[in-house]
Amino acid sequence: MAHYTYLLLNLFTISIPFALSFESKVQFYKKWKYYLPSLFITALLFLIWDYYKTKFGVWQFNDDFIIGIKFFGLPIEEYFFFFTVPYSCTFIYEVVAYYNKRNFLTKDIKLVSIALSFIFLMFSFFVLEKSYTWSVTFGMAFIIPFLIYTLDSFKFQHFFLMFLISILPMAIVNGVLTALPVVVYNNAENIGIRTITIPVEDYLYSFILLGLNVGLYELFKTKRLFLGLNFNKLLIQPKV
Repeated sequence: MAHYTYLLLNLFTISIPFALSFESKVQFYKKWKYYLPSLFITALLFLIWDYYKTKFGVWQFNDDFIIGIKFFGLPIEEYFFFFTVPYSCTFIYEVVAYYNKRNFLTKDIKLVSIALSFIFLMFSFFVLEKSYTWSVTFGMAFIIPFLIYTLDSFKFQHFFLMFLISILPMAIVNGVLTALPVVVYNNAENIGIRTITIPVEDYLYSFILLGLNVGLYELFKTKRLFLGLNFNKLLIQPKV
């Protein structure tokens, strides 16, 4: 039964959000045509990242808790992870957007975010020898401007609320993954700060994963697929 641990965690993660995607209010299933492309693009990019981190020993997977099917050195459960977790969190993002009608963020939030992005960029140069720490801090320096570009202040607020809400289920799922452990980290590649068993880098990793998902999702919804252009307006309309 232990070999199904990671698979069951994936199923647990997506079961309720997927079932509630069809409820009458949020109706997330109607937005799949916009979301699924962002989900697949993000999954592909993160699987490439995951492949190299695994190959170079930044982390490994414990064979005791996976079913043993691997592609390119990654267990099949890891592939599922990049679909179940982002899907569930984007569903939370849509729920937040449906129920939250008041903007609590100040007009300076994007300026503050740019400053935070710069801090992450500067910090990344001090942890070059820590591969995991460097990659997530460097990634944060770019995902924040990407979110500023793709989200207005109201959607920016929805994203942060979603991320804060996601920390609890993340702590449960990731807590199991790191406590057993299913994922074994090479501590030479991170700064060694953990919340119980979860490396602090995992929170930044999650922020980047979810930020890219939501940012691309909003781009596909508005059809601003390149440099902010609305491709519908570029189409030549037939003369009447």
